[in-house]
Amino acid sequence: MVQARAKATGHLTRTVDNPRLQQFALWGLIALALAIPMLISTRYGQVLATRAGIYVLIVIGLNLVSGYGGQISIGHGALVAVGGYAAALVMVDAGFSFWLAAPFAIVVTTLFGCLMALPALRLSTWYFALVTLGFAEVVGGLLVEMSWLTHGFTGVLGIPMPRIGGWMWGAREFLWFVILLNIVVFYAYKNLVASRFGRALVAVRVDPAPATAAGVSVTRVRIVAFAMSAMLAGLGGALFAVQKTVLTPDDFTAEFSIFFLLVMVLGGEGRLWGPLLGTLALLTLPTMMEGLSQWRMLVYGCVLMVLILFAPFGLDGAISAAWTSMRVRLGLAPRRVAGSRLHEMGRVASASAEGALDRVEGAALQVDAVVKTFGGVVALGGVDLKVRAGSTCALVGPNGSGKTTLVNVISGFYPSDSGSVQISDLAVVGKSASHVARYGVGRTFQTPRLLPDLTVLENVMLGAYARERASLFELAFDFPRARKERRQLIRDSRRYLEFVGLGDKLYEPATELPHGQQRLVEVARALVGRPKLLLLDEPAAGLSLSELDRLAELIRAIRGLGTTVLIVEHHLDLVADICDYVTVLDQGKVLANGTPSEVFRNEAVELAYMGKAPVRFGTLQEA
Repeated sequence: MVQARAKATGHLTRTVDNPRLQQFALWGLIALALAIPMLISTRYGQVLATRAGIYVLIVIGLNLVSGYGGQISIGHGALVAVGGYAAALVMVDAGFSFWLAAPFAIVVTTLFGCLMALPALRLSTWYFALVTLGFAEVVGGLLVEMSWLTHGFTGVLGIPMPRIGGWMWGAREFLWFVILLNIVVFYAYKNLVASRFGRALVAVRVDPAPATAAGVSVTRVRIVAFAMSAMLAGLGGALFAVQKTVLTPDDFTAEFSIFFLLVMVLGGEGRLWGPLLGTLALLTLPTMMEGLSQWRMLVYGCVLMVLILFAPFGLDGAISAAWTSMRVRLGLAPRRVAGSRLHEMGRVASASAEGALDRVEGAALQVDAVVKTFGGVVALGGVDLKVRAGSTCALVGPNGSGKTTLVNVISGFYPSDSGSVQISDLAVVGKSASHVARYGVGRTFQTPRLLPDLTVLENVMLGAYARERASLFELAFDFPRARKERRQLIRDSRRYLEFVGLGDKLYEPATELPHGQQRLVEVARALVGRPKLLLLDEPAAGLSLSELDRLAELIRAIRGLGTTVLIVEHHLDLVADICDYVTVLDQGKVLANGTPSEVFRNEAVELAYMGKAPVRFGTLQEA
């Protein structure tokens, strides 16, 4: 029995106290969904249920790109219009069957979606929203102006129902088909958001830096998410056209796009059940407002205001919070599995745990004459650095000396103005940060950059993004390779958390841990990717003396696995204890390098940082 304490804002975290009960409940929902066509006897009820199923498909796609990915799309209704018109026109004008028209609509809509996403993905969230809104206005205008293709204001008439051989479907058969599509799509959607793709989407939305450090290509993930969203919009558009039998430009107003956004927000952005709950909640709203079209925007605005006040995390979040609260009050909430009581900083893994981890072949690092400027400020002025494979090297120097800038250049986060960086056989200059990470370079940051929407275990699993090989299709439908990789990744993530001393914190919200433990989670996240080179940016900042001792023990254990370690640090006692070599930076230039004893007795170092007094171990402060 395990428990994941999910905050109300959580996206992937969830409580898993009885998986069999959850599976039973899920199969019960599927059986109920399949029984809906038999329970609804009126044609109006069947039409309404079918419309709800179509909306759920569309909102699932919107939730992927906007809820999980954080790219707000206001013009999603335009993609539905493209799919609807593409299917309707080839069915009515070209005589295609629905089974050919629907795939055609999906392809056309996906192409339109990618075309819209490419320029917009370079923009911030709200600029992206404005671009999608502009796209919707353009599509709405084209539906009227291109009357030679779209039939103008008249619209497309007589869109036929699907048929199989000589059997023309009715409303009940079409409802069954839409429900089956919902089951398949929801299954794929549920698997995707719990996979490496879902973790990458949340990471890109919350903080792209740790995602990039794990090997995630931010642009690629966003485009893939938008393409998936457009595919579902195209499918929904084709189904929408068939059900309406008549398609006109008036079906795709600005309110139509805002309706989908409202459904997503009402159900819960980035929540698994959000699309279904939001659609059910607003199922009757369009019907109730048929005669009040001029008041729709006002009603939508009022609904949003009420939502923000009373259910800021959507219906899914509100129901989850209420359910958890009720279980706690009734004493039904599962107890956490008690582990050994660890020190706040944790403990370094035992010899047996260390031996269970895979050894890696450390990478050599060669930095030659690297220059990096920001405007007129020279951050690095021709820095040279050499680190042997499998060794531990430290970068020391006062604040502003260029240490973190050099780490960012080495890891590909900053391009250098000149010079070269070589990591074994990889020339870093010109490579993206995600490419460098996939080669085998792990890193931490000056301040812990954990993802608040994920548990400790899920944060660490993100670090293995580049290791997984299962395709998105395999992930979506839980193929054997995807299941095998997931089981292996969970095992590895648990082992590395045990290695850094946090084996009993797997299901804690990551950002609620103490500062020292958050730093250890970052280290575990970097290690699970099995880096050849590990860059630690001030890992000892804010730690107590006892925590420093444990950190020193951990870094020695990491080196014992074969990983090359480059550490940026101010604590000279720690540096002298664990490092083979030290490089001192001053105003973007190398002041000295060598062994700790050689560097700390160097006259230039003494003169620059301590006047004429000898350097004493402690914390190197800015002169």
